[in-house]
Amino acid sequence: MADGDTEPQYWALVPILISNAETGVQVGGLVIRFLNPEDTLNKSSSVSFAARVSQKMQVAVSVFPDWYLHQNQYHISANLDYIRWPADFYGVGNASNIPKDSADPYMAQGISGDLTVERQWLHGLFAGPQALFNYENIDSGSKTILLNDSITGNRGGLVSGLGAVMTYDRRDGVYWARRGTFLRAKAAWYRSHWGSEFDYDAYSLEARQFLPLFSTAALGLSATLQLKNGDVPFRELSTPNGDKTMRGMVRGKYRDRHLLVLQAEYKSYLPNLKWLQASWVRQRLGWAVFAEAGQVAHHVEDFAWEEFRPGFGFGVRYALNRSQRLNIRIDVGFVDGSIAPAINIKEAF
Repeated sequence: MADGDTEPQYWALVPILISNAETGVQVGGLVIRFLNPEDTLNKSSSVSFAARVSQKMQVAVSVFPDWYLHQNQYHISANLDYIRWPADFYGVGNASNIPKDSADPYMAQGISGDLTVERQWLHGLFAGPQALFNYENIDSGSKTILLNDSITGNRGGLVSGLGAVMTYDRRDGVYWARRGTFLRAKAAWYRSHWGSEFDYDAYSLEARQFLPLFSTAALGLSATLQLKNGDVPFRELSTPNGDKTMRGMVRGKYRDRHLLVLQAEYKSYLPNLKWLQASWVRQRLGWAVFAEAGQVAHHVEDFAWEEFRPGFGFGVRYALNRSQRLNIRIDVGFVDGSIAPAINIKEAF
């Protein structure tokens, strides 16, 4: 997407327009400071700040730095988030067909964060420790039926964990990859020894492969597996988020200990056509089509082909930053018997 006459960009001031099935439309602002736009030895590093509010009065404020240092020898990433988040509880399991007007509304308010420090041990292979915490207060009112005292974490509380991350990254881009492999394995243990009110284990594996097609297109394949065991609060159970996985689905509609999602996406930028010479269009427009399938399960042996919930859709892309290939993503997903948009910054995977 970038060409030889592209000027390095240090700042991006982006109005946020996000939409998904859980929140409806969200508006806000995103400020990105690119730390090394002229650096040819390190991958793109940035510090970002975002604030947004949804039409359902959900509020989120986030700070998330991301650094690559010493010729990509070290990768440091962090997140600090505050939320005030009204949501609905649909129960637990892969067969929750409860309509929205029968779900239990609740309010989650709190702060969460994580810090990951990875070192490159071999070319493209990073590994290092991770620390995580999440403190939330849950107010579910007095007339709840589903979100009762039998549901772990129905009043909120503190979870804090220590773990490790291993990443193998041979993609040709951080934001918009056309070729290469990305693998990430995580393990975290939440224990009372370091302040957690809930004891449980969390493991995850992400695998992505990108195959270049033609001069402007690529095929992306992704698989995500999450496994959680122990005293897991309901807000920490595995669930498709409706934005990056199972686009268009209501986040939390299906939740349980374990999650498996498979995704395929064909994406392309428009070629450098002579009639697309305006600076705000040239090499900025793109499109994608995708197919997904996901399920949650209480036990690993409960995963089954017939339990997958399928989804598919299409989308358009607009590059806010040509040199970094950072896009606004507008997807429309057909999933779970409904149609919903998923609008956000950066690719789904």
